[in-house]
Amino acid sequence: MGKEEQQIGYVKYSGKLVQDGYMDARKSAQALLGVDEAVRFFVLQQAPELREIDFEFPVKVKKGSWEIVIGGILLAYGVKAAQKMAENDFKDIGIKDVFKKAISAIQWVIRIGKHMGDLEIKKFENVKFKDNNNLIGLRNSQGEYLYVPKEFLEFYVSTKPALLKKVSEVVEEERSLIVGLYQGEELVEEVLTRRHRQIFTHEKEEVENLLFPELEHGQEVVLEGELSRGNEMTNTMGLGYQGHVLTAVPEVGSIVRYKPSLFLRCKMHGRVSREDEKGRLDARRPKIIFNRIEPLESEDENQSLFTKNI
Repeated sequence: MGKEEQQIGYVKYSGKLVQDGYMDARKSAQALLGVDEAVRFFVLQQAPELREIDFEFPVKVKKGSWEIVIGGILLAYGVKAAQKMAENDFKDIGIKDVFKKAISAIQWVIRIGKHMGDLEIKKFENVKFKDNNNLIGLRNSQGEYLYVPKEFLEFYVSTKPALLKKVSEVVEEERSLIVGLYQGEELVEEVLTRRHRQIFTHEKEEVENLLFPELEHGQEVVLEGELSRGNEMTNTMGLGYQGHVLTAVPEVGSIVRYKPSLFLRCKMHGRVSREDEKGRLDARRPKIIFNRIEPLESEDENQSLFTKNI
């Protein structure tokens, strides 16, 4: 019997910190508990009647990378759950299918979290639809879309933001989290690295990691840099400033009026915003709400200024 038939999927940590298959005992216990909580949550989302029984499911920790294998003898351990499901409306759905969908739901939570940058975002604007409305496109702050199956979006919306906190806290620079699921002959993996950990652990960015901490929320500024991009769909522009590109949003109107200044060095007049997508004033990267762009170079010396009064 092949590996794909022996197991449903896995949650593992991979990297230099676990290359010999070892991990701190407390972190190992935390990871095991976190996996149990997450899988159990999505199992109960599908079959809430299982709350009435204390069902078990097996995991096996493997060496090489620290890996929790889910499956194998699942049917033997899940006999009580299978019997309970058969009493209700799940006669045609096996306990194995329920657990596979639970692992897939964990993958989708990670996928959506990385895409949106915040697990507390549960309402979505400017959505798109595909496949007879079975795929829902979620737009992030960069204007990018991720298409999510309707069922798994419903799972995501029902998920508490801290569901994956325990398993995510174990992630470090040299220890990534990988959630794998066998779907027929195909192995599908979703990876969580240190880069996105804070989305799932809800850690606050350290003050020293703030980009341009001297630019405080609400501060009136005049910044000099190159107007490097413009996006009419999101109505934003990019200001190249001290090695970074800051998102700039017109105080009123469309960016179209400012297009003649694209790719020129300019002075941007406006105010600083540290507001994030949830309305908190602790965004790491500042945005500029501008009301005037003053070109500093032009082929035409008589080129006029572009202001909000145009």
